[in-house]
Amino acid sequence: MVWYIPGLYTEPLQNKDSERLYTVVIEEIAGKYGKIYTWEMKSKLMGRIGREAAAALVETVGLPITPEEYIYQSQEIFRRVFPSCEVMPDTEVIYTRCTEEIAARYGKTYPWEVKLKQMGRTAPDLAKVIVEELGLPLLPWEYAAEARIIQEKSFTECQLMPGAEKLVRHLKSKKIPIAVATSSSEETFKLKTTNHREFFKIFDHIVFGSSDPEVKNGKPAPDIFLICASRFPDKPAPENCLVFEDAPNGVTAALAAGMQVVMVPDPRMDELNRSRATFCVDRLENFKPEVFGLPPYDSAAT
Repeated sequence: MVWYIPGLYTEPLQNKDSERLYTVVIEEIAGKYGKIYTWEMKSKLMGRIGREAAAALVETVGLPITPEEYIYQSQEIFRRVFPSCEVMPDTEVIYTRCTEEIAARYGKTYPWEVKLKQMGRTAPDLAKVIVEELGLPLLPWEYAAEARIIQEKSFTECQLMPGAEKLVRHLKSKKIPIAVATSSSEETFKLKTTNHREFFKIFDHIVFGSSDPEVKNGKPAPDIFLICASRFPDKPAPENCLVFEDAPNGVTAALAAGMQVVMVPDPRMDELNRSRATFCVDRLENFKPEVFGLPPYDSAAT
């Protein structure tokens, strides 16, 4: 999503409730290996994020697993114990499961490092990256065809990211121009938004990266964001636009376009990828519009 704003960047916010959730997860994993997660350990680790936090925790608690194994286990627990807590946007869950299923058919695995490379790309670029990185015995179009069959079964169940509808309706009520810039094709987007057609009518316009003839290059190139901004009636300058992204390629594209970008990352995202964004918030629900000079939520809505 992208809209233009008059505000400036300030210090990021903290999610006061997230520490409780992380503590429950860590205690369960530690208990599995006969370890105890003490307050002294927690005080040393608070504030760290991504792989750095996982590495420090594994070492401090003395877990017989790698940081990557800890991250994987923690995400599984989050999904089981906190089903209402989205650990990644719903469509990313579907894309991940789809790729894992196809990779398994050919005796391959889908590691996090490969996912990072393909997140936010257009469909053709995504298929090419996955086939090459995983060494699949397929042509990109063959992978895309297999993926399409799996995705069509799941996309109609997609849910909005928690906090998205509240934010969008708030900004629209304050007459802030807002649009969608998605790497999906128009056809795929319609599938993903089957149950949210009325909601997406709120936006001024939508740019489909995989099917819009003006988008010559997908993310991490800046094309899609520049084109999206140019379609607002008053054609705002890039520096007056704010982008919301979950993918490193999207962050790169927004910065390359000269725009500010708020990242809502997957919890597994490392500090390097998080730090490049103008602003990083763990959940969209925790975003404060006034941080960027936008109208704050009405007190009754907070």
